[in-house]
Amino acid sequence: MLAILSILFKLAGVVFLCIAAYGVIKLADPFQRMHAATKAGTLGAGLVIIGSVIAHGAFDATVMGVLTVVFLLLTVPVAGHLLGRAAYVSGAQLTLSGDDALSGVLTRADQSLGTRSGWVSVAPKTLVGETENRAPGSKPAPRIDMPVLPALGAVRFAVIDGQVAHVAERACAIAKQSGASLSAHTIIDTHAIHAAADQARVRRLIRERASDAISDLKSVTAETDVASILHYDEGDPEAILRCETQPGQTLLVLPCQGWFHHQVEARMDRTTWDPDGLLRLPSCHGGPVLFVAKTPLPDTAQTLVVRDCGEDHLAPLVEWSLLNNLWKVTQIVHVADKQLKDKGFAEIADRFGCSYARHAAPDTACAIPAGIVGMRAVVLGRTPRPLRTNWFGAPWLSRITPEMAGDVLIMER
Repeated sequence: MLAILSILFKLAGVVFLCIAAYGVIKLADPFQRMHAATKAGTLGAGLVIIGSVIAHGAFDATVMGVLTVVFLLLTVPVAGHLLGRAAYVSGAQLTLSGDDALSGVLTRADQSLGTRSGWVSVAPKTLVGETENRAPGSKPAPRIDMPVLPALGAVRFAVIDGQVAHVAERACAIAKQSGASLSAHTIIDTHAIHAAADQARVRRLIRERASDAISDLKSVTAETDVASILHYDEGDPEAILRCETQPGQTLLVLPCQGWFHHQVEARMDRTTWDPDGLLRLPSCHGGPVLFVAKTPLPDTAQTLVVRDCGEDHLAPLVEWSLLNNLWKVTQIVHVADKQLKDKGFAEIADRFGCSYARHAAPDTACAIPAGIVGMRAVVLGRTPRPLRTNWFGAPWLSRITPEMAGDVLIMER
């Protein structure tokens, strides 16, 4: 009789273990798989252990089995809870429908750990044929014969003292319009601290300025209905803002000046180090980077200028920006050397209901002719060189055109 009872307990445990294993393989996201795995560790394994205790019948085996079952009941649910919490915070995919009950309770990454580390193959939803979420006649789908960038899924923006309001407002507007996730990044550049004579004082000053920037951010986001995740880091901004998603999935929004030392000037005597890495961020980000103009432009500024230096990814970048409604434009001006072909810019302008004009390019790379009327933004396929925001007293925007006042969208190869 005891042998039969032992076999029944073991069979029941094995059945639960098989069901749990099947759930781990088939369920869609880490949270459901974790739920199945914890059932295997408690109910399934517990029943097998009880069956083994009944089969042996000895006192020492009974004590050992009972202690093992109690240990499983005390540890496995706690381990499952901690794994679920870690998965949620790391940005793991949620597939079940319904509201996110932990939204606003736990800080959640905007991209999954697999996407950020490159361990999984990401197959994003591209914009090809994606018309179901758009009103009829609003924006056309991209051409099938042109390489396209993935749909915008995340917007990140920098929180820098003195450069908060216009960057945050623009990032919130883009995230709200596209339905993308939004994250704000306040960073303390430790290189600026290490280059100072009094490092403790400079660290305190930079942290105070960063705190002021966060306060400004809160006042801006309080007026919007877009929820953002605030990230605070101290280290190398280029490493912190490095992005591993496919180009187009994540947009980085930056001011046209400033840096993550938050304008604290305190470098060592007789040193030439200058905290000036703003123009190096497009190559670190690896996707579209939008430098936002600080001064609002009039509604009549509806011209998009494309500076073509022969980059193959420039046409998909222009189409991506129009599909995501980064600006309201009525004209596309294509600035290129005579030997370069059109690459489809005229067709893009026609499909988006814009007029098209082509201008001869100046001799300087990334520069555009002066006097273009109603310029809203410039799209570049490379960052203007040298990678300094101020070069012999001239701001980097003047290397594009004198008195440049619009946005600049850049994506490196």
